[in-house]
Amino acid sequence: MNIDNLIEGILNGDNRSIARAISLVENSDPVSRERIIKGIYSVGNAKVIGITGPPGVGKSTIIGNIAPMLSDYGKVSILAVDPASPFSGGSIMGNRIRMQKSLSRKGIFMRSTSNRLYNGGLSEYSWDIVKILEASGSDFIILETVGSGQSDIDIMNIADITCVILAPGLGDEIQALKSGIMEIGDVFVVNKIDREGSYIAIKDIRETLNLSNKIKTPVIGINSIDIENYDKFLDYIVSWNKKNYREKYVRKLRQIVLEEIYNKYAYYIDNMDYTEDTLKRDPYTTAEIIIDSMNKIIDKSTYK
Repeated sequence: MNIDNLIEGILNGDNRSIARAISLVENSDPVSRERIIKGIYSVGNAKVIGITGPPGVGKSTIIGNIAPMLSDYGKVSILAVDPASPFSGGSIMGNRIRMQKSLSRKGIFMRSTSNRLYNGGLSEYSWDIVKILEASGSDFIILETVGSGQSDIDIMNIADITCVILAPGLGDEIQALKSGIMEIGDVFVVNKIDREGSYIAIKDIRETLNLSNKIKTPVIGINSIDIENYDKFLDYIVSWNKKNYREKYVRKLRQIVLEEIYNKYAYYIDNMDYTEDTLKRDPYTTAEIIIDSMNKIIDKSTYK
């Protein structure tokens, strides 16, 4: 496949090129992945909207409702990260074909991807895929996490606004989530407020946020059946300020560099000559020797 043609297609907003590029980023060798990102990279203006929360709270339904509304303000793309099979590594939720077809008729590009057992609620290449969607001309990118609950906190590293979706009946689970996604939310949305106990749930969430010194964090109750209060949710998304791009850049740079260092260390460690004297030495001391030797290679004066 001609990478240059693919890059041109992405920059022209061609959905087929976008889909192929995403597949290459997920499945190909690092060289092709890097060529794509280098070819399309720019500091784009897309606003990344993170959607996270426990399973069964209606995240996908909310996305299906809010995305067409958001398209009145600009081009919308969606990346939904699904949990992977522990055996094959593939998605166990499918590609949400019906939802994709419905949204495509409104000019909204949607892609489902497997997290491939990657922790944190996203996939290893979510950042790269977001950059492809941004380069294709997207003004808004909705990024849905796996939805495993408390551990889905990597979204804060990519999203400009993190929306935590909850529902009535969670009860003590809200307290269990406190040390995870409850701490990263910019907006909290209680779906299914037509159900009994919905206003108690909103009250519990507000109290939990107050205890966490997040008293000003908005909490909205919505009904996905009759679209009640979706206008309020939409207003928060549209008016929310973009996050400082430096934060996203530094986090991605850290990931790339640490992976490269890890791979080099891992190769060196796996292929060391483990003499009898080495094995008598505690591993902490051996690690210090390896790290010191690697540090001598780094010339700090080269950084700008």
